[in-house]
Amino acid sequence: MKKFRLFVTGLLLFAVLLGACQSQQAAPSVEEAAPEPALEEKTGPFRVAVVMPSAINDLAFSQSMYDALLTIQGEMGGEEAMEIVYSDGMFVVDDAAAAIRDYAAEGFNLVIAHGSQYGSSLQEIAPDFPETSFAWGTTVDTFGIDNIFAYEAASDQGGYVNGVLAASLSKTGVLGVVGPIETGDAKLYVDGFVAGAKATDPTVQVNVNYIGSFSDVALAAEAANTHIAAGADVLTGTAQMVVGAIGVAEESGALWFGTQSSQTELAPDIVVANQVYRWDVVLNEIIDLIGAGTMGGTSFVIDLANGGEVLEFNPDFDIPADVVALAEATIAEISGGAVAIGAPVFEDVFKVAVVMPSAINDLAFSQSMYDALVAIQDWMGGEGAMEFVYSDGMFVVDDAAAAIRDYAAEGYDLVIAHGSQYGSSLQEIAPDFPTTSFAWGTTVDTFGIGNIFAYEAASQEGGYVNGVIAASLSESGVLGVVGPIETGDAKLYVDGFVAGAEATVPDIQVNVNYIGSFSDVALAAEAANTHVAAGADGITGTAQMVVGAIGVAEESGSLWFGTQASQTGLAPANVVANQVYHWDVVLKEVVQMIADGTYGGTSFVIGLANGGEVMDYNSDFDLPADVMSLAEATVQGIIDGSITIEFGE
Repeated sequence: MKKFRLFVTGLLLFAVLLGACQSQQAAPSVEEAAPEPALEEKTGPFRVAVVMPSAINDLAFSQSMYDALLTIQGEMGGEEAMEIVYSDGMFVVDDAAAAIRDYAAEGFNLVIAHGSQYGSSLQEIAPDFPETSFAWGTTVDTFGIDNIFAYEAASDQGGYVNGVLAASLSKTGVLGVVGPIETGDAKLYVDGFVAGAKATDPTVQVNVNYIGSFSDVALAAEAANTHIAAGADVLTGTAQMVVGAIGVAEESGALWFGTQSSQTELAPDIVVANQVYRWDVVLNEIIDLIGAGTMGGTSFVIDLANGGEVLEFNPDFDIPADVVALAEATIAEISGGAVAIGAPVFEDVFKVAVVMPSAINDLAFSQSMYDALVAIQDWMGGEGAMEFVYSDGMFVVDDAAAAIRDYAAEGYDLVIAHGSQYGSSLQEIAPDFPTTSFAWGTTVDTFGIGNIFAYEAASQEGGYVNGVIAASLSESGVLGVVGPIETGDAKLYVDGFVAGAEATVPDIQVNVNYIGSFSDVALAAEAANTHVAAGADGITGTAQMVVGAIGVAEESGSLWFGTQASQTGLAPANVVANQVYHWDVVLKEVVQMIADGTYGGTSFVIGLANGGEVMDYNSDFDLPADVMSLAEATVQGIIDGSITIEFGE
């Protein structure tokens, strides 16, 4: 149980019980904002109030939040630990605003405005109650206000899976979508459904109708009837008004795909699957942050990967095994980042050029970017959507600068200078091409120039995991590190490796040698030989020169731990694990921002949590089960923050 939740429960020994959960309470009366309650008045249960646009049993948006609150309440220890009150059916924004203000004035710890229509009200109310935390969704906008949390659903993901299923099961080749208003998670879901259906069967016809209301059941039924008349044998929709559409689907025998909450009970014979929101994933984090003294300022997104969205298949509907397998494979691909939904579409081919210090097949730094560009090209739809060219082996900075300038002059949309040594050149060149976007790394410095993006790798994370494994496997108690130049992600990786090894075996000896070069293979081999002579039976290193060190590891029988790209192919009997960079995580955001008209000015960091760094274990290396379990627990600990990487002097 989280520390804060235990703390809240413990306070009950000293606080007066404030009463059972008032989950049937109506909206409080409109009053003037009262002063913030004193701290002693806030002891007792953790108090949560939520304002919702529809009923708590709407089998859609509002119920998804109500169910999540009940889940959290159970986890915290029941009504004595967490009090929940709600005002549902708050379609009138002014009424909702009055309820939000009154709950804050009554001293609730967390007030949730569960509806994007409440944003403007929250923006006005929250500053009046700096000791109250507010949360709202679906959005990622906190307005820059320190006591507002925001939450969003990547509903396009479950929508995509539902679209795959729908296209696979449709016999007429016509699908119908009943949407509410073209905004927020509703639009995301619809767009995802269409994309999934089209990806499965490009010839499928998907008719979409936004009725202009979240609540009008009759209009939803009318839209569903229109779809049936047009030949649709599969329907879907989102928001609380879909009960009307589900009724039409049941009467006509059309299949139904749900979202937000499980809708199976409404029509168990025709509901195939539901994307179910698990807002408790967000609420857990929010409550923990409040317990740690953070009142807001953070946004969250639930999706398939973090368990905030779950695909629930109707057990009473006989889905063909091959269709189930396709759906499950799609879920795995989306969760692992292999399928990205909603790539932006440009009027012309999107043109990317990249300048790199070493070869595109260096099994290290340059290859990590080249592989990412290939992935982005696939994501955007192939060569017809994105063209990319490269100049590799650009060790001479002046030559690289000339290439960067030439690519910009030739009209490339994005020019990537993949090397920290190119920063000064980029700083001079970028202002001359204000409508060209530039990106460079590894760094987080954009120089304050509006058309430069920057990207960095939290390489200490995978380095730490590699260090944990290396120390666990070492029999000699000596490890060797071959570093290039003591800077950037190279230094981060080395420091992380040392920290992980020493955290696992405190008396382990980790010898580090920086050779002063990113490219000198012979020097890397020499350094590796020195480590082996000193007794090292586990070696690691970073940058493109490590091929020399890997050769020494293979000859000596030492274990090798890789980073940046998978190096298993070089010595499959010796390589244990690799931290692999996925720069496509960054590039997707960069491309989307360019599509939205932002040319630069933002920096990005890849890590284990966002999928930009992935631990790749050599399947041919017999890693003991206990060591593998330790490695996986370490990865999870870094992601959830329970493991903090601390560097030595």
